[in-house]
Amino acid sequence: MDIPEYVTKAEVRRVCELLGIRDWSAPSASKVDPREAQIIRDSVGGETLQIPLEAFVRGLEVELEHGVAFPDSNVTNNHPLLTGRIVLAHLKETLDYYNRLEVAELEGDMLKALVTGDQSKLAKKYANLVQARSVLSSLERARVGSE
Repeated sequence: MDIPEYVTKAEVRRVCELLGIRDWSAPSASKVDPREAQIIRDSVGGETLQIPLEAFVRGLEVELEHGVAFPDSNVTNNHPLLTGRIVLAHLKETLDYYNRLEVAELEGDMLKALVTGDQSKLAKKYANLVQARSVLSSLERARVGSE
């Protein structure tokens, strides 16, 4: 079954222009400028205003995978406000959502490297995993200490 394009690239371009940010409908939009993130966060409003900007930027960059980066799983065409709402939904679960996701993705990458016998990649992913787990542990310690 051919799934229709619910959010058109023309609509994404229109909203980007309205927001005063660059055109996100292009595949090269995977890096998010903090100024753009601030505009999107302000436009989505509500609880997004309580999310640290750095966390919101990271979330936007991760959630762009639901856009034009992967045509067979494109649901947003990189619409900045829809992408912002996806970030909000995940960060409402827990503010360290993207840190937890990074750990899970690195573990999966390590398994792939192990299966393919790529020792160099395995070592690199392991070093990244150690760092990601350390950051997550620090966030968890701070959270437990504050409750």
